[in-house]
Amino acid sequence: MKGILFDLDGVFYFEQQLIPGGIACLDWLREQDIPYRFVTNNTTLSRTNLVAKLQRLGLPVAEQEIVSANYAGVLFLAQRNLKRCRLVLRPEAQLDYPPDCLEHPDAIVIGDIGNRWDYDLLNTLMNQVLDGAEIVALHKGRYHEGPSGLVLDSGAFVAALEHATGKQAIIVGKPTQTFFELASHSFGCKPEDLIMVGDDLINDIKGAQQMGMHGVLVKTGKYRKALVDASNIVPDGCVSSIQELPNYLQSRMR
Repeated sequence: MKGILFDLDGVFYFEQQLIPGGIACLDWLREQDIPYRFVTNNTTLSRTNLVAKLQRLGLPVAEQEIVSANYAGVLFLAQRNLKRCRLVLRPEAQLDYPPDCLEHPDAIVIGDIGNRWDYDLLNTLMNQVLDGAEIVALHKGRYHEGPSGLVLDSGAFVAALEHATGKQAIIVGKPTQTFFELASHSFGCKPEDLIMVGDDLINDIKGAQQMGMHGVLVKTGKYRKALVDASNIVPDGCVSSIQELPNYLQSRMR
C-alpha cells in the first residue's frame, strides 16, 4: 500500500455534518507517512469552493489534495479546446468554466442541478444534441443520499438524453479510467499499490477494481445492504465507517 484515494460525501461527511472518526483517520495516515487524495464526483462546487466548505466543516483538506468531477470537466474542455459550452451546472460550480453558451453550443456539460430538471430543459438539450452538441457528463451516478433517503442523480437525465438522441455521453468523472489515472498520477506508483475507500459500489469500488486497485466499501452514506447483496460487485474489504479504516489497514500491514 503506497497511497489511499478517498471519496468524500458519505465517507467523511453527510449534508453539513462530519462522520465521526474521519479527522482521526487522516491524522493516523499522516503519522504513518501514508499519502492520500480525495476523489469526488461532486459537481455542485468549484474546487476552491469545495475546499472552503470542507474546511468550514472542520475537515483539513488542501486544494491540491482534491480531484473532483467538476475539475476533471474543466481539464477535459481545455484539452479538447471546447469553448462554446452550455453549462447545466449550478452557478457556484461554473467558476472555472468558459462562459455559459445557451445557443448553438459545441458541448453540453451536465452535473447536478437538483430539482431544476424539467421537461422543457431536457427537450431543449435534446435538440441541441441532435444539432451536433456533444454530451459531456461530469459523472453518470444513478442516485445519491439526500436528507430523507436516496434521490435521483444527474446520470438518470444523462441516460434520458442518450436514449432520445442515440448519442453516447462522454463521462469524465468516476468510474472512468481517465479520472482514476488523473487522481492516482501524483502517487508515482502502480494502481495496484493504491486503496480506494468509498460508499458507492459502482463509482468507487468497481471503478477502482477495474484499475487494479483494492476497493474498500464503507457502510455509511449511500450504502444499502440490500443493494450490495443484489450486486455482482464484491468489495475487497468492508468497514462500518471511516473510523474503522486504521484498524483495517493495520491488519493488512502485519
